[in-house]
Amino acid sequence: MNVYDAHVHYLWEGSLERASRGWEGLRARGLRGMAVIIMGHHLAHPRRCLDLVPTSYHHRIDAGVFERRPEPDACVPGPMDGMPLFPYLDSRFIEEEQSDLTPFREAGFRGLKILFIPEEDRENGMIGWERLFGRSMAASEDLTARLVAQAATFGWPVILHADLRRYGPFVEELVKAHPDTPFVVPHFGFSRKAMAGLLDRTGHVHTDFSSLLPFMHRAPEAYETFIEAYPDRVLFGTDTLMGWPELTEEYIDFATSILRDEEVRNMVFEENYLRIHGCSDA
Repeated sequence: MNVYDAHVHYLWEGSLERASRGWEGLRARGLRGMAVIIMGHHLAHPRRCLDLVPTSYHHRIDAGVFERRPEPDACVPGPMDGMPLFPYLDSRFIEEEQSDLTPFREAGFRGLKILFIPEEDRENGMIGWERLFGRSMAASEDLTARLVAQAATFGWPVILHADLRRYGPFVEELVKAHPDTPFVVPHFGFSRKAMAGLLDRTGHVHTDFSSLLPFMHRAPEAYETFIEAYPDRVLFGTDTLMGWPELTEEYIDFATSILRDEEVRNMVFEENYLRIHGCSDA
């Protein structure tokens, strides 16, 4: 069985130096590639940066990761010991003056990650763009729409993190404006019901179960049923950090235990990833 992790955070400093450590065992289990989400731009003040990172990850982030502003052309990694890495630009810190994505494309980025948090997210401990930047909801929607529109002209896939319970209408309008762009709304959009509705009404939107492992353990049958209802639209994703391969292994173990149908398993672990990322083989 080949495995592709569609949701790995690759912090540009610190993790670059230790990229291949600890992944050997997973490669032996079939890990063949990863979509890596990279902060090619962030704010100068480390504390402000952490305000847009879920608090549950703070203890796993290197102390110096936000101390120096990254240069985009120094961020994009090559293959990790021969294993391909698909680089997404993490745009959570981008403001109006950095909104032209052309320099990031020239630096080697091949996809866009939107963390759509226009308001405070108390559940994950993020203060949101309104408090951090003083940006209105309308301005956040406009900037997001323009970033996605430019990514679409590049032919980039888009990971669109958004809580469908709060922002479902905006997300649906946005994705329907770009029917030829592959979208991944991760974490089942924070609502299986809302995610199912969006999948039913679109043909180019996908999802992943990254960060949902604790919930999946509590209700494995419900998640199995959801995945088997949309086997060609669900990707294997973990929300792990480079340097935390143990989490990917936990996800492989659990997903393998609930996805007993080989055809479904192959779509979730491999085929959907390869199709979205324009890959023909491992």
